[in-house]
Formats: sequence, structure tokens, C-alpha cells
Amino acid sequence: MDFPAEVRTTARRVPAIVRTTEEAIKLIDRELLPEVKSMPRWTFARELLVVAQKSGKKRDLTHAYRQFRQALSNDKMLDERAAPQTSSHD
Repeated sequence: MDFPAEVRTTARRVPAIVRTTEEAIKLIDRELLPEVKSMPRWTFARELLVVAQKSGKKRDLTHAYRQFRQALSNDKMLDERAAPQTSSHD
């Protein structure tokens, strides 16, 4: 499911751009260190991403997107210099 806008990251371990809920879940599951992904902000973000994927509702997607960005920001992985870019593969 496409995010409202792509998310840009700064960490070397993770993809530079995340565009979908699938990519975000993959980032959490495969790229984050175990001690990071077990933190409440990440478990909550993952849960919201799964709910959004299953429901297909815009409201759920918006909540998941915001929490994913917040978790990245809290761990200094969000590229906050880049303005959110609207996804171009609709």
C-alpha cells in the first residue's frame, strides 16, 4: 500500500527511500537491530503498518505513516531536510 508521500532516511543500514507499507515493514523486520525494533515505538509502528495493509483504509494508512516517520525521527534516521515527496507511482 503506497504511503501518502515517500519517506527519506539517513541511516546507512536502511533503504534511502521508503514508499510503501510493505517496504516499511521489511525495513523494521530486516534492517533494524533487534534491540531497536523491540522498542515500543517500532512495535507500535509495525502494528499500525500491518493494520493499514489489511484494512486498506486511508485513515489507518495515515496513522501508520505518521508513526513510522516518528519512530525514524526519534532514532535519528529520518531525513528531515527533505520535504515529503508525493508518491509518483499511483
